[in-house]
Amino acid sequence: MLSAVVAVLCGAQKLVILSDIDGFYDSDPRLHPNAKQRECINAIDGSIQSLARGTGSLRGTGGMKTKLQAAKLATAQGIDTIITNGKNLSALYEIIKGDSVGTLFVGKR
Repeated sequence: MLSAVVAVLCGAQKLVILSDIDGFYDSDPRLHPNAKQRECINAIDGSIQSLARGTGSLRGTGGMKTKLQAAKLATAQGIDTIITNGKNLSALYEIIKGDSVGTLFVGKR
């Protein structure tokens, strides 16, 4: 959540949230091998929020639910938000190039 607050205060154009999975899925991919990753989400509504769960690992502090709250705050202020895997070392370079990585939550314009 802090990253979203800072992004809003700085007037950022984009917020990247690193996770231990590749993006936002329709169910937990660690528990459901057929889970589908969402590439782009235009609005964070009740149906999207219902898919998010809490901490998925022992090191986590809030899980996808908290990341989704941060994305909701940032997108409400027009900031595109991307959730992607922090273990993918090239993810930030790909994002800078404009490639599709993780899940994009489109900021409201």
